[in-house]
Amino acid sequence: MKKIIAIVFSLLLLSCEDKNSSSELIEQPLVVLDFNNIDNVNIDIQNLQDKLTQIIALDHLRSIGILYNNKLVFDHYKVGNINTKYPVYSITKSVLSAIVGQLIDQKLIDNEYSPIDTFLDISNYKNPEVKRQIRVNHLLAMRSGIEDDTNYIRSNNPIKYILDRDVMYAPGDSWNYSSAGTHVLSAIFTEISNRSAEEFAKEFLFDPLGIKDYYWESDVNGISNGGWGLYLKLRDMLKFGNLYLNDGKLENTQLISQSWIDKSTSKIITFRSGSGAWDYLPDNESGYGYLWWVNSIGSKDVFSALGYAGQYIILDNSRKLAIAITSDEASNSNYRKEISSIVFNELISIFPLTHASNN
Repeated sequence: MKKIIAIVFSLLLLSCEDKNSSSELIEQPLVVLDFNNIDNVNIDIQNLQDKLTQIIALDHLRSIGILYNNKLVFDHYKVGNINTKYPVYSITKSVLSAIVGQLIDQKLIDNEYSPIDTFLDISNYKNPEVKRQIRVNHLLAMRSGIEDDTNYIRSNNPIKYILDRDVMYAPGDSWNYSSAGTHVLSAIFTEISNRSAEEFAKEFLFDPLGIKDYYWESDVNGISNGGWGLYLKLRDMLKFGNLYLNDGKLENTQLISQSWIDKSTSKIITFRSGSGAWDYLPDNESGYGYLWWVNSIGSKDVFSALGYAGQYIILDNSRKLAIAITSDEASNSNYRKEISSIVFNELISIFPLTHASNN
């Protein structure tokens, strides 16, 4: 595998451009932990309570929720409440991945392997012969070579701002995290669907899931920000995650094909986490799918949507377990290391396996 190019961020999923600052959020008093729907489940309640108490005591936590085997087990709001929309930052990318899968499911495009100049006029940008080598799947897997520069959101022509820059390597040759690349993906999404990612998600993802109250930032031209900008309630984060645990199916309706769920949450590119900009993730073989992170926990893979400063949707399909966490934008590396260690190394294993799965 060719050398992975890692842009060193002070925080993993960079983006400080969200509107609707959550500085208005009010910290709630600590309460006695209240569990639901686990009376008949073989769970060590005392151990669970101990781990959650540790997490809740962390300075930068805002909220945490757990959904196990399709049932809400626990949610707690240290800052905000059940109706609070939290900025989830780069979790936005995983939502974008979901609706790209729906484009394919609906046969609006054949697959994700088309060059981007099928949808965008590349001729007006710098080095068009190089940019024509970028395919949609490169954008999904962070292998386009597009440098990450989040200043695109301030531009009066964000796509030109991004595509006029030199690529870091030949598309497909390596890996680098890039919110700019996912904004290009959002622009392509709009060209294909003739609507913004937010408008499409409302009809085909959010409304069916019962996600009614949310916000998704757009650029000056009305393109939904592909890198960040989505605000969700904690329980709605869990709803989105649980759809993946049910192979894209909501009751009797297949919202996203199982094939797309499986592909997008598989290790398309493999590397070791626990160092560099993602040093707070488990120190083991990790990978990246189509805008999803994948970590090995024992013999199983756990996949996650991760956002700047400690926003998480962590999914363990072998346990049918979804954990959603929101954190203060001012959180530091030590906080993220501590909360990740508790969740990945201790909290997840408290819940029994429900079925064998690698994903």
